[in-house]
Amino acid sequence: MDCPVCKVPMHEILSAQGAVIDFCDRCKGTWLDGGELVYFAYQPTEALRKLSEKLLNEERSDRDCPRCRVPMVRGGLLEPDLVVDHCLRCEGLWFDHRELNLLNKHSKGLSVKQEMKSLTPPELEILEEQEALPSEPSKSRWDYLAPETQPLPEPAAGALPGSRPAPGRPEGLPLSARAAGAPIQLLALPSLALRSFGVLFLLYGLVFLLFVALIEFMNAPISLAFFMVVVFAFVQFLISPWIMDLTLRWFQGLHWVDPGSLPEPLRAFMVRVAEKHQIPFPRVGIIEDGNPNAFTYGHTPKNARVVFTRGLMQMLSPEELNAVAGHELGHALHWDMLVMTAAMLVPTIFYLLYRLGISATRGSRGSSSSKGGGGLAAVAIVALICYYVSQYIVLFLSRVREYYADRFAGEATGDPNALARGLVKIAYGLAGREEKKEQDRESRTSKSEVLAGGDNAIKALGIFNPASARALAAVAIGTGAMKFSEENMLGAMQWDLWNPWAAWYEFNSTHPLPAKRLQALGNQAAAYGQAPLVRFNLKQPESYWDEFLVDILAYLAPLILPVLYLLASGVRDLVAAGRPPSLSLLAGLILALGLGFLIRVLFSYRGGEFPAMKVASLIKKVKVSAVRPVPASLKGRIIGRGVPGLIWSEDMVLQDETGFIFLDYRQPFALVELLFGLFRTPGIIGKEVRVKGWYRRSPMPYFEMLTLHVGNRTHHSYVYWVKLALALFTLTAGFFLLLYSFAP
Repeated sequence: MDCPVCKVPMHEILSAQGAVIDFCDRCKGTWLDGGELVYFAYQPTEALRKLSEKLLNEERSDRDCPRCRVPMVRGGLLEPDLVVDHCLRCEGLWFDHRELNLLNKHSKGLSVKQEMKSLTPPELEILEEQEALPSEPSKSRWDYLAPETQPLPEPAAGALPGSRPAPGRPEGLPLSARAAGAPIQLLALPSLALRSFGVLFLLYGLVFLLFVALIEFMNAPISLAFFMVVVFAFVQFLISPWIMDLTLRWFQGLHWVDPGSLPEPLRAFMVRVAEKHQIPFPRVGIIEDGNPNAFTYGHTPKNARVVFTRGLMQMLSPEELNAVAGHELGHALHWDMLVMTAAMLVPTIFYLLYRLGISATRGSRGSSSSKGGGGLAAVAIVALICYYVSQYIVLFLSRVREYYADRFAGEATGDPNALARGLVKIAYGLAGREEKKEQDRESRTSKSEVLAGGDNAIKALGIFNPASARALAAVAIGTGAMKFSEENMLGAMQWDLWNPWAAWYEFNSTHPLPAKRLQALGNQAAAYGQAPLVRFNLKQPESYWDEFLVDILAYLAPLILPVLYLLASGVRDLVAAGRPPSLSLLAGLILALGLGFLIRVLFSYRGGEFPAMKVASLIKKVKVSAVRPVPASLKGRIIGRGVPGLIWSEDMVLQDETGFIFLDYRQPFALVELLFGLFRTPGIIGKEVRVKGWYRRSPMPYFEMLTLHVGNRTHHSYVYWVKLALALFTLTAGFFLLLYSFAP
């Protein structure tokens, strides 16, 4: 993105407040996307309100918006001396040298005529440091991985448009990559067969041993253990695809389509891959939902099913859609359906063994057998431990296989960047929509004459993790529908790279973090002699562990405060022989519990102002988590359900002109959510809405709604109020109980 003054490329910098902004090294100007004003204004709601009205002494600017390429307006933002340029289309703001500092100074009640030395706000520290940068424009920190190379040879006759030869082997690399002084080597992935065999051997070995132990205590033949494992695994594998067929058809509106009805580039690509690997053309299903997703399932590559949502097919370019299809076909050709089904069966078996052991223990009470309840209880406890351990082993295997499916897609298309772009659009929602502005904005524009011109195995085999993608978020700013904005990838992905929460969520996910997958795809592109989509050449400006620890303390406050209270004053009462806990001790525990819940609620549901923002401006926050939210308001159109096609999904996906985000609708009772999903959500899809609530990330971005405005109707979520009421009730009960304990 070029500076509107100098016409040279700008680069992104991160303010100490955690907002990514665009900065020009030459003129020291700063660009804020729509909604990012709230990160720097002392009173953001007031600043946004005045911005929505009209700039002071507003006139047509001679500068074009760096994003929309249309003329902007120019005038005073909060007072005549604070002159900015404002784009009426994307609502971005351009601040000349030091104007952003003046904004913060004015918001704090200082005159812009005062000395700059009186202002030392921490959120502007990085802007001040930029003064020492050279005047020549620097490269964006999203530099290319590969050295300069010649273009790859054109595809052979009959290949798909836009495809490239897939090397696959070192000798297949293009001459340009081998001729470079320091060619990029394709990173070796761990042996898929060895990892899969080792994991399955370990998992089923543990299952067999536990069956042996359980049957031994039940005095049954040991051969029965092996028989039970084999039969259980075979039956589950045999029926699971048919169960998925019925589930997707009944509850998510899946319908199968003829290959001839698919877009021609997609059909031709899938035909070519199927013929090359000697498998039948997979059965293709469509879910009519605007939420983008894709996944595959089946028994073997011979009867694979590949499912796309309508939103995915509309949102991606033909090359990107081919790459996503290649990823899903890679899962099928690597036998991931069989391996992951077999692996994910193991935690289920462990849990069944745990339940069986508990039931047998209860039944053996009073028995004279020396192998009675004690041994069975031990088996049940070990089974429960193995259940949790096996869950993480399966997740590890799933993440490894995702890298292989990505690698296959890059080989099949010859263009790893196509899958990288598709992943960015899907996982982060980097696809906006073209829409007309509101009527009042249109009239203002005319007046100013400015714009005259399912199943766990299915989750593991999807293009991204739908469980963690409660999850779709966005940061593409463009003037066309589904236009891809590379400038905003920095803001979208550095949360993955820097926030400590990201590593924890990846550890619990079936998929690697999108940023890491993009790194691997970038390496593959560079090894093929192509310029990768992005390079993660970022210097972390600060540590985020302090915020992470504060988040942990706030979340665990209901546990920490009672424990501290016991350690401080109640231990002597508990250890006194034959003496029950005193009433004052119980009251203090309830009081500490209530105070802890109140701290968690107030920290996790920050109130006050809910400034109007864009999806793009929210996604750039690094200091955000599921516990630490950003209060905001959004406007946009509902494009689909949170779970594509699921008829009772109460959650939705909102899309504005900058991108889309997952809307989390919550109520204190699940029945209310179910009824809302069945009877209210269908009438909201396709409508323009306004939502107020809290932006969170865990690990993917989502927005928890407090209110949802559709036309003249307002829907409320009462989770915050119920949590606050329960915390206050517990606190009050503990207080009165404490007073009662001291009463004579």
